[in-house]
Amino acid sequence: MENYVKNTLQIHEEILFEPKLHWAVYFDIYFSAAFFYVIFCQCINAYISKASVFVGFFENSLKVIAVLFALRLIYQFVRNYSIQMAVTNYRVVYKIGLFNIQTDELANDRIESVSVRQSILGRLLNYGDIHFSGTGTAKVIFKKIYAPWWIKSQIEDIISQTVVHRRENPYIYRQDLYLRHDDER
Repeated sequence: MENYVKNTLQIHEEILFEPKLHWAVYFDIYFSAAFFYVIFCQCINAYISKASVFVGFFENSLKVIAVLFALRLIYQFVRNYSIQMAVTNYRVVYKIGLFNIQTDELANDRIESVSVRQSILGRLLNYGDIHFSGTGTAKVIFKKIYAPWWIKSQIEDIISQTVVHRRENPYIYRQDLYLRHDDER
């Protein structure tokens, strides 16, 4: 799978930080796999012991449930595999999807606040969501990130350094626009 963030980097833009998903994100996959295994065993058991009058109905319904859970298992795996998050020196990027791609991006100098939201289980297992609020209604959310408070402090340092550097050297960033525009001709 191609890396969306690396393919969309601008001139002088570099990836500074890539948050990782917490293992709790895969809980749905573990649960689906365990449930699929139980249903599969029941199907085999019903097929071997044809003692009941309702064996045909029970066997067919278990097959349908097993297929649905197998599809859910595949969907969750592909969905979690396709999530990409990154903080660059210009922006914050969240991408999800393999075929239908949804991206949320927010420029570092447009970020107004960074907040962390954790549930009780998230506090115990050290994961949570990081919300970036920008000017207007712009928002980017990194969901179920490992060590969200530490990552929040790292991201705030990166954002503050980027904003200060842009304010001190505005000509460099304007020049990048002209260079990029000239390269297209």
